Amino acid sequence: MEPLSPDAINTLREAKERLIEHSIDRISADLPWFRELPRADRERIETVARAGVSTFIDWIAGQVDTGAPMRIFSAAPQTFTGVISLDQTIALVRIVVDTVQAEAPTIVPPQMRDAVRLAVAQFGSDVGFATAGVYARAAEVRGAWDARLESVAVDALLHDDASVAMTRVSAAGWRCHGPAVAISAQATLDAVAVARLRHEAHNAAYDCLISVHSENVLILLGSEGDWQDKQVHERLGKAATELAKTLEGDAVIGPVVADISEGSYSLRCAMAGLEALPAWPGAPRPVQANDLLPERVFAGDELAKAQLFEQIYKPLHALGSTIEETIYTYLLSGASLEGTARALFVHTNTVRYRLGRVASQLGWDATDPREAFVLHTAIILGRLAQSVKADQ
Repeated sequence: MEPLSPDAINTLREAKERLIEHSIDRISADLPWFRELPRADRERIETVARAGVSTFIDWIAGQVDTGAPMRIFSAAPQTFTGVISLDQTIALVRIVVDTVQAEAPTIVPPQMRDAVRLAVAQFGSDVGFATAGVYARAAEVRGAWDARLESVAVDALLHDDASVAMTRVSAAGWRCHGPAVAISAQATLDAVAVARLRHEAHNAAYDCLISVHSENVLILLGSEGDWQDKQVHERLGKAATELAKTLEGDAVIGPVVADISEGSYSLRCAMAGLEALPAWPGAPRPVQANDLLPERVFAGDELAKAQLFEQIYKPLHALGSTIEETIYTYLLSGASLEGTARALFVHTNTVRYRLGRVASQLGWDATDPREAFVLHTAIILGRLAQSVKADQ
């Protein structure tokens, strides 16, 4: 770039306030959203516009280095990124550059005009890159802060009382009032991978919280709608399954709960499931925490014990001692209809009928090896619980 003469530079300095005033006038005239901002925000933005014109003149005079465009925003980077969008900031920059490019060449001697036009174009380009950099860094800072807030919220759900947990969840940006579901997975994620995961989670569900701990990640997804609506329930469960499939390691999905206030239950189930998962090498990937109830029981999970007792043993026991004893004998006999019939002194068709009744009324099929394992564990737990209760 051809250097300007001292006279040309002095002329630009003398015209600086006029260039600034005209730039701000055009911003106010051309951008309706600027006029609608609070006075304090307009004044801060005007300060940055003023810094842009002043820095350009110092830059063209050779009094500042090539990093000067970035320092235009150093006084108030958060003002820009917090008040207006990147597109709006670019519009501001464009207006200031256009104003200076139109007026500055008319101020300097004719032989200097082309050099000024080129200088304004170059400086405007540098300011555009600086603007993008400011927003990129602000986004990085916000992302790190959001990640900390989300981790605190998840930790509060697991360890704090309900009121504190809900405060943390709200501070992390959770907005929905519908059902929620948790995912616990083994995954080593860097910042880029976490950002990608958060993007995918927001695409999959209405709300999300993500907490990364070393090689594990906890995810909470939320949805709008009534928890009792089967379609809402299934849609959120499917979203959790699809998101879990994108993770490279093992993943366990907790039960869908009514809302985020019950998120702790889904989280604990998912975490317990992940801990117990090695006991079932053939488990599907991802797997539901409710499909790991026996393994979770053997790992010491009290929630799984309570669930087996309440949801499987009690309904089975309610069908009568004859049905319960038939299931237990069938399981002990190695799933032999004939052996069960002999032990109970009944016909094999009677055994078939009783097995079918349990399958139709409770949804658990004793002839399926996996479901038989669940039933067997539930009966053992239930009988132990009944024995303890009788002794008290």
